[in-house]
Amino acid sequence: MQKSQISKLYLAACNRLHRRKVLDAAEIIRKLIAATGEEYLNDQVNKHLETYKNILRHSFLDVKDPERQKIYNYLIRSLLELTDGLREKLLTRHVAGNVYALKSHFEKTRSPERLEALNILEALTYDEGLASILEQAKVEGSQKYASREEALIKVFNIIWLTDIYSEEEINLLNHACDSKKLPWHDKCLIVSALTLSLLRYFDVNKFLILFNFVEKQEETVWQRAMVGLFMTFLKYNDRFYLYPSLHEQTEKLKNFPNIQQNIEAILIQFTKSRETEKVTRKWEEEIMPEIMKMRPNIEEKLDLDNIFKDPVGEEENPDWETFFEDSPDLLNKLQEFTEMQMEGMDVFMSAFSQLKGFPFFRQISNWFIPFYAENEFLKPLIKEPEKNIDLTPLVEKLEKTYFMCNSDKYSFCLNLNMVPDQQKTMMMNMLNDEMKNISEIEKDEGIINSFARTKSIYTQYFQDLYRFFKLHPWRNEVDDIFKFSLPLHETRFIKLLVRDQKTIRNIGEFYFDKKFYDDALKVFIDLLEEDKSNIELFEKIAFCYHKTGKFEEALNYYKKADLIETNRNWIILKMAVCCKYLNRWEEALIHYRDAEKNDPDNLSIQANIGQCLIHLERYEEALQYYFKVEVLAPENIKIRRPLAWCSFLLGKYDTAKDYFERLLSNDPNNKYDLMNLAHVLWCMEQPEKAIDLYKKSLKNWKKFSEFEKSFNEDRKHLEKAGVEPFDMDLMLDFLKMEVGL
Repeated sequence: MQKSQISKLYLAACNRLHRRKVLDAAEIIRKLIAATGEEYLNDQVNKHLETYKNILRHSFLDVKDPERQKIYNYLIRSLLELTDGLREKLLTRHVAGNVYALKSHFEKTRSPERLEALNILEALTYDEGLASILEQAKVEGSQKYASREEALIKVFNIIWLTDIYSEEEINLLNHACDSKKLPWHDKCLIVSALTLSLLRYFDVNKFLILFNFVEKQEETVWQRAMVGLFMTFLKYNDRFYLYPSLHEQTEKLKNFPNIQQNIEAILIQFTKSRETEKVTRKWEEEIMPEIMKMRPNIEEKLDLDNIFKDPVGEEENPDWETFFEDSPDLLNKLQEFTEMQMEGMDVFMSAFSQLKGFPFFRQISNWFIPFYAENEFLKPLIKEPEKNIDLTPLVEKLEKTYFMCNSDKYSFCLNLNMVPDQQKTMMMNMLNDEMKNISEIEKDEGIINSFARTKSIYTQYFQDLYRFFKLHPWRNEVDDIFKFSLPLHETRFIKLLVRDQKTIRNIGEFYFDKKFYDDALKVFIDLLEEDKSNIELFEKIAFCYHKTGKFEEALNYYKKADLIETNRNWIILKMAVCCKYLNRWEEALIHYRDAEKNDPDNLSIQANIGQCLIHLERYEEALQYYFKVEVLAPENIKIRRPLAWCSFLLGKYDTAKDYFERLLSNDPNNKYDLMNLAHVLWCMEQPEKAIDLYKKSLKNWKKFSEFEKSFNEDRKHLEKAGVEPFDMDLMLDFLKMEVGL
């Protein structure tokens, strides 16, 4: 069975369960069972269906069962967990790949491997409480490892690749969380393994252990656990309501210090890590081409939208408040200093992406180790007594700085080890000076502030995660968290924790600032329910609709904003632009006329009025507006194109010919200008010259059919000028013959 087939059936079953289509879901689950060959699992399905049938039978009786919802949720939960298990069995058996090969290895030696992992973790966290648990579990001594680091790799892999934790494993992981002996960096690694394990396979106990790590508030560890909760709730948002313990633990988090600011910081950093260039490209590559398909060919022929480089009506409102400019608590100066590298595609991403091929990074766990100077792995890299080289001071400074993520710090040290000895000391001195400067900057920028430090930990960890999901050789075998499409602020976890309107507004403004207009729109619409007089919310909702190609909705909200505060040119121009995209040229003209009254010298408005008039076939009026623009902006050669076209349509052939020739002197291969000048010459009874230009135009079209389509759109204008339709047909066939098509 192919991975795509397994995934399709799995998603279909889950989808139907969430939509309360239990009977349909059961049929799909039976297909998964058949694929595993473990037919005995049908007994579980039958048992759950009998429960469901009882719920159905009693749902419409006079006496209502107060436990009905609880029983129903248990039923859905059980079926989902059964479906999870079936999917994992099929993937492990049938899907080739490194992750499932490693998991299969652990499956075959399941008991010894698990006991070994427990023993290793016990050795790292030993105290009386753990000793009693391990004694009850009857764990025997494990094999010796060459180093502590190798032992941690084993622990990481077992935690990561275990689907459902046993009671002993749950207790041991919770004791690891409580342990005073286990160092913070080992706990960070355990938290990352837990997070990856939960992203891979749902187990409510994994959530509860992460909550425990957050509750202990151990520096650097709890921030990772909080990110882990954020990401896993993002993935399993649709299951939140099924597990009361998750709701209960989330409610307890409301008492966590600065919880709303922490969630805000995580949301913002996660958003930064997403690929914003794709959002920008969506407008340019998806929305605009679709709009242009619906608009008359005259737009492309005359390039009317680009007479001025930045058409009025597309820019943001300059009167809008810059939310982050005066909000040091939201985006402090440290983030200004590291603005580029704190983006998902940060400046260090490309620099260090080539340095992830060292053997160190072959182990999954090493992508998540916090950088600390005492790491045994670093010792041979930083100390060479026989050569009088000791990079310890540099590494200690590197540990304390926040300008580079953990993964890149290890890459840096590994690469430094490749530097020739003569240059190493010189580099060390130079870098020591740089690190001193960075340390001073970080002090000046408030990094010693505890919350600023917390946000920096979030930043580093998200960058570590980003590198793993984007660069690791096995990246195609794991679900990329940075491609999750669910609106972040709408997850039940976040909605329970973030209730302050100012915080919600900050999140919306950040989405808006980063051009995540779909996400910003949902936040602003929610906020509007609380404040229906806020003109800026109406404007920004309209702008979000505008930038996502929903022009009818955008126009509606621009009109609402205009009702609150009338006669503002920015809103008037936005309404005009939306009308243009909707091909409502008469309405667009009315708005541009209103804008002209407020700003009579604005040449872009004049050009847009001319554009509307062309679409309304009021060519004489359009010509007057374009002449005005030409006089006041003679350097703008693009204005010659509509001037030439209007002159042609009005029978002013000499004027049209002059303008088209001047255009072609700057751009001799413009297919539209060549065709249009040919039209003019043909109407001036110079068919031979026209044919020559038609041929030149034809060479710049991909297909004759495209040339023919454009030519045919101008037939009505040629016929009006006296060219016979019969001659037009002959001209097209003549050109086709001449070019050998």
